Amino acid sequence: MAFPQLPLGGLRRLGGGRLMDAAVPLGFGLALLFLVPWRTAYRLGMDEGFELMKALLVSQGHRLYGAFWNDQPPLHTELLALLFRLFGPSAGVGRVLSVGCAAGLVAALYHLARRGSNRLAGVLAVALLASASEVLKLSVSAMLELPAFALGLVAVWAWYQWADGRGRGWLVASGLLMGCALQVKFTAGLLLPAWAVAWWIRLRSDRFERSDQTLKAAGRQPTWRGVWLWPGCAAGAFGLVVALWYGPGAWGMMAASHFSAATRASATAGGPSFRLDAMQDDAGLVFLALVGLVLQLFLRRRELWFPVVWLGTALLVHWQHRPYWPYYHLHFAIPLAWLGGAGLIEGFRCIWRRFPPAGRRGWWRPGAAWVGWSVAFAIGLSLALEKAVWELEQLRTARPAIEDARVQMLQVHGAGVRWVFTDDMRAAFWAGLPIPPELAVIPWKRLWSGQLTPEQVRAALERHRPELILLSESRRRQYGLVDYLADHYGPVAEAPDLYRRK
Repeated sequence: MAFPQLPLGGLRRLGGGRLMDAAVPLGFGLALLFLVPWRTAYRLGMDEGFELMKALLVSQGHRLYGAFWNDQPPLHTELLALLFRLFGPSAGVGRVLSVGCAAGLVAALYHLARRGSNRLAGVLAVALLASASEVLKLSVSAMLELPAFALGLVAVWAWYQWADGRGRGWLVASGLLMGCALQVKFTAGLLLPAWAVAWWIRLRSDRFERSDQTLKAAGRQPTWRGVWLWPGCAAGAFGLVVALWYGPGAWGMMAASHFSAATRASATAGGPSFRLDAMQDDAGLVFLALVGLVLQLFLRRRELWFPVVWLGTALLVHWQHRPYWPYYHLHFAIPLAWLGGAGLIEGFRCIWRRFPPAGRRGWWRPGAAWVGWSVAFAIGLSLALEKAVWELEQLRTARPAIEDARVQMLQVHGAGVRWVFTDDMRAAFWAGLPIPPELAVIPWKRLWSGQLTPEQVRAALERHRPELILLSESRRRQYGLVDYLADHYGPVAEAPDLYRRK
């Protein structure tokens, strides 16, 4: 009896084709909405307080930049502020926005991983992505990193739609989306080197495989024309956001925060750094991605050079750049999942191409290859799925905001309060109390770069005269407020670190 062939063609019809294409991202988003306490959880992402407070202030009419310090692009903040105006300010609104972005990211990854393969490759890539550290957390957190890369990855998918001959509109959409991705967060620029390689591969394809006349006959324009159209659309979208929302001093704030000598020195001395051993928590994902990477080096599939170059870019950048925050793991998780999902399916295909059907005597070689590959597949995927379950369980047990002592304190003493100054933006937001714009965003980089001094803090407090100040003793000393509080504020009884204006 001959060993059966495994072309995997039937898997392309897995789950009903287009129904499966819609079910994967929709199922991912619905699972998060039903399983995670996104309405009530006090903290899901580490920087939610910054983004929620910025959007709250913008929704109340304050403009970013200038007096309102902000070292990030404005697009996400402006969109979230619009949603606050429509539906009211709540953490749930910001988190639902992130869930929608996560569903878009999953849809794009699914379609990219199945290019040249089948739907199972896309499903595996999504499963591997869900197992990566920080990914599920970022998918339900009101933060910038995931929305930026969601727009970027959808832009990549749209670019490949154009490259497959589906019309110039896809190229325009891709450029516009990439410009918007950069205006959510500049870290989306990690995609650009991989895009340059994709363009180069596409140009070689048109030059050596088809003439311009053939392309025009097929209803397509030569690729070199798209080289100008795509960046033009990206620059147009980027420039429109600059014209609409960038205020005075915006570029200076961003440059000093991220690239000043003081920031680099402080980040190098005390900031967290990237370490390869941190990847051991994602052993299943990394193992399967390495398998896919090795296969790509042998097979040289055009579609998989994008995640390979992206992964290399992320390694080079984070090896040098400080600080390395936990949510930057997303920069590795997406290309690793892409390589892992597509690589697994290509591995099966390679086995059956290497060992075609033979007689009874030829069974042992393909059988051994099948067993070996299946064991590797099972080990990697089981580790990944176990990690995904653990990540989801951590989110499900998030503490409700109403149980937080600082939120309770501010709610009790916040009646009639116009302003509060605290470094706990999350607690202030949940209590419904705005922070003065000059003091609403105080990340480590602002302090490292010298963009906030004790004199500036006291000047802002004198301008706005917040009725409440909630700061730990170390922060009161850091901002030089010990004497100022003694002169203008008094401690609130039975409320540690809370001061009310006299």
